[in-house]
Amino acid sequence: MSVLATDPERRFGALLNELSYLLRREFERRLRRQEIGLTRAQWRILRRVADREGGSQRELAEAMRLKPATIGRHIERLQADGWISRKRDRHDARAWRLAVRPKAWRVLERMQTVASRLREEYFAGLPPGRSDGLIDDLLLIKENLLALENTRVEFRLADEKLPKIA
Repeated sequence: MSVLATDPERRFGALLNELSYLLRREFERRLRRQEIGLTRAQWRILRRVADREGGSQRELAEAMRLKPATIGRHIERLQADGWISRKRDRHDARAWRLAVRPKAWRVLERMQTVASRLREEYFAGLPPGRSDGLIDDLLLIKENLLALENTRVEFRLADEKLPKIA
């Protein structure tokens, strides 16, 4: 039996889950210390809006793999607090186009500094260049999982076309 199967610390899914939890907790702690007034989830959304200004809420939800209602609640809160603006799409009255407000740019810069420092600390001890390789490996795993998800959808569609057995 392999070490991976017997050592709970080396179970890939559990390790990723624990790392994600620890990273979120530490980042939230640092944001509270900065007294910025945004949660990590709000920061992620604000960062994505800044990266894709003029994009729609629907596009944002798809890019972040979140439900439109979840994005909508965060967007409403961010808009009410003056972080972003929403304007109706000229071509689709149902769609909202998003943009970052001026006060958000300064905060995004501060939050990026917090994130960069944290990244340096959690990659401490890795050989030079290994962090890039690790990220590349994780992105490949993500692509593989997304491909599996797409395959599952194709199988489901194929199953729906089969005749029903009485």
